[in-house]
Amino acid sequence: MAGQAARLVLLAGVATLASGSQGDREPVYRDCVLRCEERNCSGEALNHFRSRQPIYMSLAGWTCQDDCKYECMWVTVGLYLQEGHKVPQFHGKWPFSRFLFFQEPASAVASFLNGLASLVMLCRYRTFVPASSPMYPTCMAFAWVSLNAWFWSTVFHTKDTALTEKMDYFCASTVILHSIYLCCVRTVGLQRPTVASAFRALLLLLLTAHVSYLSLVRFDYGYNLAANVAIGLVNLVWWLAWCLWNRQQLPHVRKCMAVVLLLQGLSLLELLDFPPLFWVLDAHAIWHISTIPVHVLFFSFLEEDSLYLLKGSKLD
Repeated sequence: MAGQAARLVLLAGVATLASGSQGDREPVYRDCVLRCEERNCSGEALNHFRSRQPIYMSLAGWTCQDDCKYECMWVTVGLYLQEGHKVPQFHGKWPFSRFLFFQEPASAVASFLNGLASLVMLCRYRTFVPASSPMYPTCMAFAWVSLNAWFWSTVFHTKDTALTEKMDYFCASTVILHSIYLCCVRTVGLQRPTVASAFRALLLLLLTAHVSYLSLVRFDYGYNLAANVAIGLVNLVWWLAWCLWNRQQLPHVRKCMAVVLLLQGLSLLELLDFPPLFWVLDAHAIWHISTIPVHVLFFSFLEEDSLYLLKGSKLD
């Protein structure tokens, strides 16, 4: 829901810095990378690198140039600490200690656990909610969209490339737009299906235009940030207004209200931007970890609400 908007805001800010941060602007870092690539990333030296590189590293897309940047990053960090300076960022990110092929181990594992929670709740929803429930198709679609987004979040935090970055951004945007559609169906679409269908077409058109512009024209981080803040606010206000309007009539709506408020509160963790603890755990990873029970709570709300609607439809 709105939590994806908060994640996109942070990612957009990070990506804006990705072309140049204090650490990767340092001459010592640049000279180190240049020398490392000249020494190891061509001819026989490159063949030697590939022969000793673990298979899981090559499958994950780690190249000789990536290894040079990683090693030189730690050389630069060591010099900063030795001289009593604060830890710098590199390419818009804090230095993380790589584990196996995971570039950001804590965030990757946390994203995987969010996806696992979504999968477990999806299976639970299918088990306890009959397909005849009015919200069943929309909720199932939302669950699969969420699962897909967490898959790409895991991949992105495992290895940051131009492709994985775009897929993470686009899939997170899709979750927010589908959450808006889910809210539209729940508040309007059950009584006016044609309105929901027209609104769905509009959202698909907006998503297509958004992805096409960022993929085919240019990846404008400022525009992407503004667009996702806008749809995130629509999602937040619409869900919260509906929850407040129905809090007396529908007791289970309190779960939805708690999810909206918790996600907004937890997003403040993103403001606590600090070098990773033990070079693994940063504010973004902590935020990812904190959202796992929130997703469980939201799917619990969807389950109760779907059963409530099914009971009402049988009485009509």
